[in-house]
Amino acid sequence: MKTAYVKVPFQFKFEDIPVPKCGSNEALIKVMACGVCGSDMNAARVEAQDWQSFGHEITGVVMETGENVSNVKVGDSVLVESGSYCGTCAQCRNGRPDLCASGTGLSQWKICGFSEYMTLDKQCLIPFDPEKIGYAQGTVIEPMGVALDLFYTTDIKFQNDVAVVGLGPIGLMALRLAKAAGARHVYGVVRNRKNTARIKLAKEFGATDIIYTDETPLEAYPFPAGGVDKIMVTAPPSVIASTFRAANLGAVIAYIGIDYGDRGTISFDANYFHYKKLQLRASYAVPALYFPRCMELIADGVIDVDKLVTSTFPLEDLEKAMCTLRDDKEKEIKMVMVRPELL
Repeated sequence: MKTAYVKVPFQFKFEDIPVPKCGSNEALIKVMACGVCGSDMNAARVEAQDWQSFGHEITGVVMETGENVSNVKVGDSVLVESGSYCGTCAQCRNGRPDLCASGTGLSQWKICGFSEYMTLDKQCLIPFDPEKIGYAQGTVIEPMGVALDLFYTTDIKFQNDVAVVGLGPIGLMALRLAKAAGARHVYGVVRNRKNTARIKLAKEFGATDIIYTDETPLEAYPFPAGGVDKIMVTAPPSVIASTFRAANLGAVIAYIGIDYGDRGTISFDANYFHYKKLQLRASYAVPALYFPRCMELIADGVIDVDKLVTSTFPLEDLEKAMCTLRDDKEKEIKMVMVRPELL
């Protein structure tokens, strides 16, 4: 079978390797689709110092099951959790599976989603109907769970004013969730007008306005209430401190995003932060939760995943797709690798 590997800086190769054998608690799946995530781009930019398999936003079909697998069967279409909780540790038994550090997931995968086949622990597999949610669209459920975790972490209430900094797929879904939850004003915040597709979709998803920080610094925007009550940051950490000046008294700022070296460090005036009663919260959706809720959000029309998937491509075009995301973001929101029969 063919599988893809990545190495810094933006180097890619394919290898033909044997189809893996599934263990007693695993299933072999035929990968039908795998989305390109921001973390895949980070791997290509700075993380993958040696060749590594990658891709974790996956849908597939079960081809074989181990003897202890009963939650899925051969022929089932499945969504793949990029990480799952164990269900037996103290955190899980105390009702906090979100804090489980003993589950199975991406860090243990030998072969990842940009491949023709892979084996996965049964805990990571969730059956779904591809007639209701297509294989390509189903890959959006994993990052939708990330957006939902950010939304929950921010604790958005009815009539809150909200800013969403960064309008990638996760930011767009977080914006839509805030609007659906009854936020009064929801503002999309981006550096410039370059990505017209994402800006257009933010408006369709209910954005009150788009703030272009190269034209109007966030703290200078004329918010009706002087600032916003909740801020969701899906951009690099370096922008976090700049959001404080746009925050109302008692505002919550939640973020998801990583960077490296000095860019992974922020500094701010702690006295200002203290006297303004701000809260800074980290969202980190590992284990990957909320897949059933995400399927409900799609079924109920809360999030239109068809509008998020802007391009599909075959596995052999992976390098071209990732370089397009790096160099020409104007028209792309979500790019998804799919089997040839889905093109």
